[in-house]
Amino acid sequence: MLALLLIPFTGKAQMPEKNLLEIHDAVGLPQSTVVIDVEMQNKQPITAFLLDVPLPSGFSYIDGSAVLNPLRQVDHIVGSNTIPGTNIFRVVAVSVTGAAFLGNIGIMVSFKLNTPSQTGNYMLEPEYCSMAGSYRSDPLEDCIHGIVSIIESMPLTSGDSNCNGSVNVMDVITTVKYMLGDNPQPFCFENADVNGDGIINVLDAVDTIDIILN
Repeated sequence: MLALLLIPFTGKAQMPEKNLLEIHDAVGLPQSTVVIDVEMQNKQPITAFLLDVPLPSGFSYIDGSAVLNPLRQVDHIVGSNTIPGTNIFRVVAVSVTGAAFLGNIGIMVSFKLNTPSQTGNYMLEPEYCSMAGSYRSDPLEDCIHGIVSIIESMPLTSGDSNCNGSVNVMDVITTVKYMLGDNPQPFCFENADVNGDGIINVLDAVDTIDIILN
């Protein structure tokens, strides 16, 4: 089912101007969880990447929550943790066969953070970023920070099933996981119920794709 729903995204090909990693802005509630998306743009084949991000006070990584975008991975595996004795969150992904990630632009990995009790805007500023491919030097040209806004109440955002303030392919995946009984967290039922019929089904997943494509 998921593969069929994601077919429309496979045709969205464009060539970026440079190789970069970008942490997307996100929105969350106090003392809750927020999903952070990291985009990779690559103008040449990339087989692996590493990202180190110091977490602001009050934030903590939810162990095991980092997942690769299935549209971009081949046989890649992802590892993630908070480096012991520090506040630095590290995520690394690599192919076991040296295969390049699929595509040239789009979300590469998502992970979840516990949020602080205080509202406000918090910066996720990368401390170290790296890419690897079939060449000796690191091809990474830019690494862009993101802002996490912690607010008192979440606005209704149609299609934003993972509740992070944006609508992208990871929301489609979250909706499908809910439909399959996987109980994804966080999950915003009202956002996922795009057609407003009180039921989460394949129609809502298709409507979410329409939002993204249009």
